[in-house]
Amino acid sequence: MKKFFAVLLILLGSCFVIYSLMVLLKCFALLSAKEFNTQTIGYSMGTLFGPLLLIAFSRFIIRKGVKIYKEELVKNNL
Repeated sequence: MKKFFAVLLILLGSCFVIYSLMVLLKCFALLSAKEFNTQTIGYSMGTLFGPLLLIAFSRFIIRKGVKIYKEELVKNNL
C-alpha cells in the first residue's frame, strides 16, 4: 500500500511540474508579445512566482515519494 502511495506522490509531483512549466511558457509568451511597461512587468512577476513555488513544492513531493518507495523496497527485500 505504501508503494502505491509513493508512486501516486511521484505522479502527482510530476503533473505539478508539467503544469508549472506550461504556465511559465505562457508567461514567457506574454512577456514576448507585450510592450515593456510597468503593468506588464508587474503582471509577469506575479505570474512567474506562483509556478516557481509550485515547482519547489513538487520537488519536495517527488523526493518524499522516492524516499518512501526506496524504504519499502529495502524493507521487502529483507
